[in-house]
Amino acid sequence: MAAAAVKDLATIVILSELIDSDDEKPTRGKTREWLKRRKEKGYFTNIIQELILEDHRGFRDMFRMDVSDFQFILSRISDVISPKERCGGTRPIEADERLSLTLRYLATGETLESLSFQFRISANAVSYIIKGCCDAIVKRLYPEFLIPPDTKEQWSKIAKSFEERWNYPHALGAVDGKHVRIVKPKNKGSLYYNYKHTHSIILLAVAGPNYECLYADVGSPGRVNDSGIWNRTTLMQNIQNGTVQLPNEEKLSSGGENVPFVFLGDDAFALRTYVMKPFPQQGLNEEKRIYNYRHSRARRISENLFGILANRWRVFFTVINFEPEFVEHIILAALTLHNMLLKSSKSSNSYRPPSLADDFLDNGEISEGEWRSLEEPAESLYPLEVPRTGHNSSNAAKSVREKFMDFFINEGAVEWQWKYC
Repeated sequence: MAAAAVKDLATIVILSELIDSDDEKPTRGKTREWLKRRKEKGYFTNIIQELILEDHRGFRDMFRMDVSDFQFILSRISDVISPKERCGGTRPIEADERLSLTLRYLATGETLESLSFQFRISANAVSYIIKGCCDAIVKRLYPEFLIPPDTKEQWSKIAKSFEERWNYPHALGAVDGKHVRIVKPKNKGSLYYNYKHTHSIILLAVAGPNYECLYADVGSPGRVNDSGIWNRTTLMQNIQNGTVQLPNEEKLSSGGENVPFVFLGDDAFALRTYVMKPFPQQGLNEEKRIYNYRHSRARRISENLFGILANRWRVFFTVINFEPEFVEHIILAALTLHNMLLKSSKSSNSYRPPSLADDFLDNGEISEGEWRSLEEPAESLYPLEVPRTGHNSSNAAKSVREKFMDFFINEGAVEWQWKYC
């Protein structure tokens, strides 16, 4: 009996302590008092709205865009992200505040808890709002700013721009892949575990001549570290089935043979008649070094695409703490905004100032962009693993590369290429 009495007494003490500790915490289901003062003291009211009215330059620094572009995005997604009804008599979080919070997350990569304290919105609601806004951006703006070309005329226009700016004819884009780090997903085993011993999903992108993203494939788990992903993308499938039409083969010079239009890849990709890659580093002669230089010069745009993206949207400097299915939408939303702001007459100079990206002087010298001297994005965006064994390339693919090489050392030579090889 004595032992039972002691046990009962211990139970009473533990229950008492639990009750006391609950008194020290906000009651679950009730809004904490400081959150209720969001309208009067929140970040949106006291900082963002003041910037909109008084300091447009400060607004651009905070959100990577002009107020007019913010209003444009809001006009396109407002009906999707606006609260449908009031819950429990609380003041709804309006669409402009939801968009502001989401853009701040993308621009800084701050934790949900940090944004919760700034905006006086619960962390759960912050997560829900970010998801809703990114989904809305992808739904409404992606079809306008991130749909790849699908006609011969559109691809030809891109190839002409490549030749004029980067001295590589018949180039349709620079293809590159990156691992985007994420928090280990629950109940997924090693599916997202990659060669860097972290967890990630793969972003495969085609960069255009002006640092824009022409096409993106997102979502393959990090474990699938295989450049063959490129062959399984919707873009390649549509090219093969004729839905997307590339320009017909044309001559590089007046007396030369017809050469196909190509994408430019690195050593992680297989050499194909429609994908060029550099010659292996062993046993290079002068002609092959010339080709590799011209190839590498044109491919710098893909490095710059990812460099600008990570520099402007610092969420890519973090380990993204969302489920993989939603991380896809975060990435696509950021790429959509990237393309939109590059084209914007009001925001392009502040989003991508001339000094941010690589540029080439008239003598061929490279002026490296400022993004390279800032924080290194490789910790959050790192490349696909180069296969340990070489790809089996067809003779036809090798022949195409040799035709480009011959062109670069003859009719297509530029006077400064010999200096840098």
